[in-house]
Amino acid sequence: MSTTTPPARALLPDGEVAWVRELEARDAAAVLALRARLSGRHDRHLRFFGLGVAGLAELSTQLSHSSGVGHTAVGCFLHSRLAGVARYDILADPAEAAVALVVDGHGPTLGVAALLLEQLVVSAEHEGVRMFVADVDEGNAKMLGVFAALGIPFRPGLPGNRSPE
Repeated sequence: MSTTTPPARALLPDGEVAWVRELEARDAAAVLALRARLSGRHDRHLRFFGLGVAGLAELSTQLSHSSGVGHTAVGCFLHSRLAGVARYDILADPAEAAVALVVDGHGPTLGVAALLLEQLVVSAEHEGVRMFVADVDEGNAKMLGVFAALGIPFRPGLPGNRSPE
């Protein structure tokens, strides 16, 4: 999403209305609030991959630099609360991008991961990305299922040296 894209409205499977849009500098506090809501090893292990708690803090500071060629971060908002974040960064092979995602486990979130990934795929495809690389634990069946259900070309791997803690 190298140019600002208007927010997309979507109806989640549980009937909640969600808005997905590029994250901007004004969203740094919401990203930090999402980070604060993630609690315990369960959230760090199953609610996200790639971004990690430290990665969310890093992302909140990077939002002062807008999304652009080679990278994009999007957020899913339920009412005014940030319910999830997804991001991609193009790798050395320009046909591949590292993808990272976090979804808040507090409150309604059914369908948020799929919605975020759908938005990233559209943006990444415009940049020539044909394969996503993500550090997804094989025990995280829900996340693996989202990739499969959406038909997103994906391979497990360590896209970067972000720490999960």
